[in-house]
Amino acid sequence: MNFRKFTADLKSKTRFLREFLAAQKGKNQMKRKTILSLVGASALIFLSWKSFANTYLEEVKVDNQFIQTYQSREGIWIVPGKVKESLEDLYHKFGTSEREVRLLNGIHDSGKIQNSEPVFFPYNANYTRNLLLEDKGREIFTSDARELIWPLSFKYSRVTSRLGRRWNALHAGVDIACPNGSVVIAAADGVVTDSKRDGGYGLRVVLSHPQINGIQTLYAHNSLLFVKQGDKVKKGQVLALSGNTGHTTGPHVHFEVRYQNVVLNPEHYLPPFLADKESQVAIAKETIQQ
Repeated sequence: MNFRKFTADLKSKTRFLREFLAAQKGKNQMKRKTILSLVGASALIFLSWKSFANTYLEEVKVDNQFIQTYQSREGIWIVPGKVKESLEDLYHKFGTSEREVRLLNGIHDSGKIQNSEPVFFPYNANYTRNLLLEDKGREIFTSDARELIWPLSFKYSRVTSRLGRRWNALHAGVDIACPNGSVVIAAADGVVTDSKRDGGYGLRVVLSHPQINGIQTLYAHNSLLFVKQGDKVKKGQVLALSGNTGHTTGPHVHFEVRYQNVVLNPEHYLPPFLADKESQVAIAKETIQQ
């Protein structure tokens, strides 16, 4: 046997075997990389879709009789002439100052703070904390930014009239019966286009909602108006207190949705109106740890 030839053949076969195994290993690694890439891409697509699906969801805090908002500040609306405390007492109670109150309410330094008009008094952090400890926090829930919420809490209110013909005329919205002085809230983020007394509507507020196809919402028959033309408001922010002004047969909020002055059905933009017991499901409340 030619030993040199045998050794050369063995080396050649060994080299071929190594190259073959390396090639197979490369193919397997490529397969694994491809599979991992596909899995990664699928996960990324799923997460991106999930993120996109939740893009419009937002947390909404609904103002109540204890904690209200104005100009992104927490506090409360008060008509000074209807309470026993003096202005100085109110500043001290809520941890604010006359200057801060004037700035928030747009009252010039030389102007008088009227006793007969609602004034917004901001809270300091300690006062807000004490309210939360007393279980007076606002309701919190998740809402789609492209949808409206009802302008009143479900509690103690009910729909008494819907869009349609009534007394040989068009009833242009929904009527929600409620006790006098109930907190009326913004159905969506928007800008106040009007806030005044208007004939049969009584004291009413109109909001424009550019982010919802430019529709407008109207809140009528209020007893007291808090916001003024040009104010920016957030969904769930207090606008007014309900009442019985204008042409009414009892205390309620008349709520309309319009587009370029064309009447739309508000219930097409709203979630179903829930009964009192149903409304208590899946609604959280502001709390604070002691």
